[in-house]
Amino acid sequence: MLGALSTPALAAVTVKKGDTLFAISQRSGVSVERLQALNGLKGTLIRPGQVLRTGGPLPAPPPPARPVAPPKPVAQSGASRSPARYTVRAGDTLGKIAARSGLSVAALQQANRLSGTLIRVGQVLTLPPRGGALRPVPALPPNTEARVIYTYITVGVHDTFLTLAGTAQRNAKLSPAQFMALNKLSAAWVYPGMKVLLPQRVPVPIPPAPRRPPMTLTSGRVLDIPVQVVRVDLRHRGVLVSPVLPPRGLGSSARVSTLARLSGASAVINGSYFHPRSYVPAGDLVVRGKRLSWGRIPVALAITPDNRAQITRGAGIGSSWSGMETVIASGPQIVRGGAVQYHYSSVFQDPALFGRAARSAIGLSSNRDLLLVSTHARLTTSEMGKVMAALGARDALLLDGGSSAGLAWNKAPVLESLRSVAYGIGVFLDYQGRRYSRT
Repeated sequence: MLGALSTPALAAVTVKKGDTLFAISQRSGVSVERLQALNGLKGTLIRPGQVLRTGGPLPAPPPPARPVAPPKPVAQSGASRSPARYTVRAGDTLGKIAARSGLSVAALQQANRLSGTLIRVGQVLTLPPRGGALRPVPALPPNTEARVIYTYITVGVHDTFLTLAGTAQRNAKLSPAQFMALNKLSAAWVYPGMKVLLPQRVPVPIPPAPRRPPMTLTSGRVLDIPVQVVRVDLRHRGVLVSPVLPPRGLGSSARVSTLARLSGASAVINGSYFHPRSYVPAGDLVVRGKRLSWGRIPVALAITPDNRAQITRGAGIGSSWSGMETVIASGPQIVRGGAVQYHYSSVFQDPALFGRAARSAIGLSSNRDLLLVSTHARLTTSEMGKVMAALGARDALLLDGGSSAGLAWNKAPVLESLRSVAYGIGVFLDYQGRRYSRT
């Protein structure tokens, strides 16, 4: 008679300090997914001393719940059961249509597969039933819309690769592999304190309708001074204003025409001051939500990822620039509140700054109207301030001048810089790439 067959013991490991589910998977040769299934884990959080099965049969599924009779349907009108249609008329915006229909902008975007709020006259929109079959849309503040913004975050103690990759998949439809590629991860794991780039869906104000073309160049005389003026309408969604670095990156240099030609920007003006030997910018510089340099300059142009711009004081060392995509610290501030300034911050002490020289400046006539101005006429700082005020700037900052002053348009120099500069300020049209924000 054959002896009774004994059941083999289930293979198991005891979690040690510093262990992760991925590390145990690598040591045991059992996939993370099977470890989760064997141990009834919904995530990847484990603790020292915990005993994990690495083999044996999967646990039996729980018995099916007793069937529950579905609730009786509530009688609805025919209009509320099926989506309605609406043809866009002149003067309509997605926000106005949403308000009249009792819907959110996000619900209209979801129902019509719109990534933004741009609509055209004659377009037929689907108006989903309120409380209908579409999944619930989170409520947004009035006059706002949801945008996907990429932000560098610090991984917390409760964050895992799976939770972060899940957020990336929900917000930007990135697969786990794409999330790994975005952050240049060689393995599917993260650790507390690590910096990762994560797409997040955030509410931002719906931009007003554009008032003029995205960008224009005019050459003429202001106060009898020859100037080149670029006007940028930041209401256009496809406009991006960003520092443009030389081919070898920060700490190298190039002329303005080279920066324009290699970057593909439609317009480039020279940036702010830099150290003449190291070519490192003398003030804060944030590019695509990442701070590349910082310094003592106390005022800067700061732009959010949805193109709201401001010239703000109180910057300098220690500023986080939270919520900003682009920051360019420069100065002195030559126009404030529409008034020309004659007294400047004490950080600007170089006598050469106040003499007569070729000048470049950047200004705002509103938080959506940007001015880039350059001239090879030899002006004082106050004279350049008068030029900017005459052009309608409410606030304006002086950029680097003298032999650094230069402006390019459509990849060709309008005023070539006589020397190489540390960086330029570029304007890109029809930009469809990612938008970034600092935490």
